[in-house]
Amino acid sequence: MRFLITQLLSVAVVAAPITTADAAKARKRHPSHCDAYCRRYPSANSRQLNNARAYDQGQYWEQDPNAHPAGSPGWWYLKERDRGGGLRF
Repeated sequence: MRFLITQLLSVAVVAAPITTADAAKARKRHPSHCDAYCRRYPSANSRQLNNARAYDQGQYWEQDPNAHPAGSPGWWYLKERDRGGGLRF
């Protein structure tokens, strides 16, 4: 019985670092999925990036300026609309 327990413990001690090393390699193999929008607006959250993509592709997008990255075309459109579309003097 003691022999069986010692063998199982030794296998567990040896196998644990191997599995964690494999998991670390798997994580490094897949970089983060950052596209052109993510690079263009690095401080934007995922909601803002999704709205920027949707605006550019002509899909449904939220009508809230806070839901777009600052400086994006959709953000400028909503700011212009909120301001009334004219020049301020």
